[in-house]
Amino acid sequence: MRHEKTQPMQSTKDKSNNLCKKNQQPFSLFLSSIFTAFFFSLICFVSTSAAGEVWVANMKGANVEVIDTSSNKIIKTIATGAGAHNVTFSPDGKLAYIANLGTNSITIIDTATKEKLADVVTDIKAHDVAVSPDGKIAVSCNVGAGNITFIDVASKKATHTMSTGKKAITAVFSPDGKTLYVANAGDATISVVDVNTKKIVKTFTGAKGVMAIKPTANFDQLWLNDPTDDKLLLMNPKTGLIEASIDVPGEPHGLVLSPDGKTVYVGQRKLNQISMIDTTSRKIVKTTPIGQRPDMLAISSDGKTIFVAIRDENKLAVVSAADLSVKTKINTSGETHGVAYRD
Repeated sequence: MRHEKTQPMQSTKDKSNNLCKKNQQPFSLFLSSIFTAFFFSLICFVSTSAAGEVWVANMKGANVEVIDTSSNKIIKTIATGAGAHNVTFSPDGKLAYIANLGTNSITIIDTATKEKLADVVTDIKAHDVAVSPDGKIAVSCNVGAGNITFIDVASKKATHTMSTGKKAITAVFSPDGKTLYVANAGDATISVVDVNTKKIVKTFTGAKGVMAIKPTANFDQLWLNDPTDDKLLLMNPKTGLIEASIDVPGEPHGLVLSPDGKTVYVGQRKLNQISMIDTTSRKIVKTTPIGQRPDMLAISSDGKTIFVAIRDENKLAVVSAADLSVKTKINTSGETHGVAYRD
């Protein structure tokens, strides 16, 4: 007699569990799709919201224009003072300082709201601003008066003015904020100022007509332009010795260093071009025509894009840092000069 092997009966509970699992599968797929869509939309939002800004000072326009770098469109125009010349951001990017040649003043702007906070009167022909590493002190270089004015950022008041040299034109703080290096274009000197005592402690030989003084990342050298002799100079900030010079024809003017320190970009006013310099070989490796009278330069924080103020064309050039190809030119308000980038 053959015995049939009987299969165990599936319990009601097992059937219920299988049914739930089957029903859960499409629901899980639905949730997964929703999560994926949300995740990618969040990425797109962050990518868009993280776009940087370029601020451009226009002398004839008497304003600063804010340009969104993702669209290369002007998103805000802010009235400053006559002869808006240069733009400087605070270290945290929350404040912008506009030096106004015509009104002898510094306009302070909230970068988030794009609203003017104050106009601080300094002295004749305020040309550029340096800000201390802690953001508490701003210094106006007054090229027409040959002096500098200290501004307390918290109160937005001028606190002290002192002479440095003929045509005090631009300056930079040391990383600890204790020392200020002031470039005097008329005297061809660099005044080394003790920030605490407000006294000149050293005077170095600089360059006639100097317009830029840019430190390396570790502050072991200062890059200066020497438009009179068509050179860039590398100065030791401790000794004042010129450790190297690079031939750059055509009146080198604005300059900027790449974030990695491997490249310097410089505008050549009389040749209407910009050049790329390798900091290791200290040689020009590439040059490109840019437009009539290139002035100041800025670079994006990722080092991929250069922004060049083209003064006589009333334009801002957007340039690839890799090969100096011009991506686009943006129309600006008039006699574009200063330019600065913020994330």
